[in-house]
Amino acid sequence: MPVSTKPARVECLNPNTGSRMNIDKSTYDLFSKAIYHTLKQRQPLTYTEIVDGIRDCFREQKTRFSGSVSWYAVTVKHDMHARGIIEVFTEKGKKLHRLAK
Repeated sequence: MPVSTKPARVECLNPNTGSRMNIDKSTYDLFSKAIYHTLKQRQPLTYTEIVDGIRDCFREQKTRFSGSVSWYAVTVKHDMHARGIIEVFTEKGKKLHRLAK
């Protein structure tokens, strides 16, 4: 009897709505590393700057991704915020993100 192996999944939390979403672990790892790398280079950043940083990171590493970069970016960003990896705050009317201390 063949054994089907499903790709590992990660449950992403949304701190604003409390909803949960499952995405592939490899996709989660790809985006979480890119977000971390982007925020490590320069912070604080807006969401748009984070997405631009992810795209730059993918370009530098020659990573091909066929899905919606902005959708996965916001999903993983929310999860990282819920887990306390990044902080979200407002300054001069702008919503900004930085790595947690």
